[in-house]
Amino acid sequence: MPLESPDGTVGVKLGLDGDGRPILSVRSAGTGVIEPSPLGLETFETSFSAGLSVEVRERRTTEIAYETPAGKRRHHRCRANEETVTLVDDDGATVRIDLRVSNDGVAYRYRLPGQGPVVVTGEESAFRLPEGASAWVMPFEAKHEDVWRSTSAKEAAGRYSFPSLFEVGSRWVLLTEAGVDGRYVASHVTAEADDTLFRVHFPDSERHRMATESADVSTTRPLATPWRVAIVGDLATVVESDLVTDVIDAPSYGTDPCRIEDQSWIRPGRVAWSWWSDGASPSDPATQRRYVDYASERDWEYVLVDAGWSQGSWMTDLVDYATERNVDVLVWSRWSDLDTEAKRAMRLPRWKSWGVAGVKVDYMNSDSQQMMEFYDELAAATADHELLLNVHGSITPKGLRRRWPHLLTYEGVYGAENYHPAPQTIPPEHNVILPFTRNVIGPMDYTPVTFSAETRTTTVGHELALAVVFETGLQHFADDIETYRKRPLAEEFLEHVPAAWDATRFVGGYPGREATIARRHGERWFVGCITAGEGRTVEGSCEFLDIEGPYRVDIYRDDEAGESIARENRRIARDDAFAVSLPENGGFAAIFRPLGGE
Repeated sequence: MPLESPDGTVGVKLGLDGDGRPILSVRSAGTGVIEPSPLGLETFETSFSAGLSVEVRERRTTEIAYETPAGKRRHHRCRANEETVTLVDDDGATVRIDLRVSNDGVAYRYRLPGQGPVVVTGEESAFRLPEGASAWVMPFEAKHEDVWRSTSAKEAAGRYSFPSLFEVGSRWVLLTEAGVDGRYVASHVTAEADDTLFRVHFPDSERHRMATESADVSTTRPLATPWRVAIVGDLATVVESDLVTDVIDAPSYGTDPCRIEDQSWIRPGRVAWSWWSDGASPSDPATQRRYVDYASERDWEYVLVDAGWSQGSWMTDLVDYATERNVDVLVWSRWSDLDTEAKRAMRLPRWKSWGVAGVKVDYMNSDSQQMMEFYDELAAATADHELLLNVHGSITPKGLRRRWPHLLTYEGVYGAENYHPAPQTIPPEHNVILPFTRNVIGPMDYTPVTFSAETRTTTVGHELALAVVFETGLQHFADDIETYRKRPLAEEFLEHVPAAWDATRFVGGYPGREATIARRHGERWFVGCITAGEGRTVEGSCEFLDIEGPYRVDIYRDDEAGESIARENRRIARDDAFAVSLPENGGFAAIFRPLGGE
């Protein structure tokens, strides 16, 4: 019998074909969204991909609750049905497949019992999409930063980073992975021409950055591999899903995967950042003090001093200056300055002694097991020193912020830094695909709200709305002080918008055309809407609101000249709808306040 989600909308079937090959298929609301697809694990000694038989099936139901300091929400609950299928080959070698089905999708992983070393050389894991599926994919490269493109599952030949999104009739499928750590590699998918099969692919050895890196996984038994994940449902289900963090260390009864007991020092926040507008500025103490002053005026929590800062005494002076103004300082580092225990023991305590609050670590640019081990070591070491962590030139999120909640954001996105150098630009369609793809799986350090980008084709309303549409625990507002000061209503909105949320709701849209997202912080709801293409009137329901209302709504939108922000006030209740007229590639941001509230 298929294993179904608690609400019965998702069903998955795991069986064997006539050659003893594991096969998996998935249905959502009666629609086949993943057709029979191969599973299998290859080790140096044994191939667990054919000639297998089922020894035992075990089913159970699990319910978990956990908290994170940032994300789509801070309080998480998930119910799931699980099955462990034990398979054996003719020689008695055993592999177990854990299958997990929740209301928002399916995940599976392999487990090898026993003791001793094992080398995993690859997987047969793949997902076959129906013939007519549409696709939104990002071409694979080492730092996972490329422009998203729209195609079809059948025409998407090539290598693609996780995640990948597919439309199957009225249902949607987002493929990704979760739980990657130093015991494995990070993967991507490959597809061949005129085929809808997307295969999980290990990083190739020739693509690795260091001679010591290997394409294989060298680890020990017992082994639990990362999860292969398919988020399925309607668009709201995909956008709002926490499945990538839900599966971390599951099934796991009575244990909390979080490695940090006292999280009181982990504070999400907004960040003033000078590097985007002036690449030489991190070496100038006077400029950094100006950004501290501006962050203090706006009540932003942080300043990031990026590449180029000196190890000299001025950094300690800057931290003291910022502390007096209730602003914390984050500093940038190359990963190669922290890639050994000795280097971390030298630098991290020193930075902590200065009063630095966190570290942005850059240029990893590898999916190898050796680099995954570095992530483990870096997360543990920064946690030991109570330093927040931001990774750039990085993998895409794998749910590990549930283990390491101080890991507040990742890059792994073609973000605003790609406006430099001109004539580079960012297609508006790319922005409007990200909420349905990359940002679904975890925090995204896009560094938004770049009004002064010379080559942008988005409006200022679109840029401002990114502060809500894009979720991250550290939200770096990238433009310079003077540009923001010219737009006082934009400053007003950026003073109010937080970087941590209590709830997230998908209001409307479609990948590459429109994304309207509502997020709640306390009693206030913030709505961000971005569009790509011709001007239009965006309409939406207010059903996301918690109470009947009424609410006072401040809408921040493009002014008539198209160079600044205008504010419009409305009174709205939950059973109302809203409509906002937008120019080409436009957007708006809004704050909903319960009348009588803050």
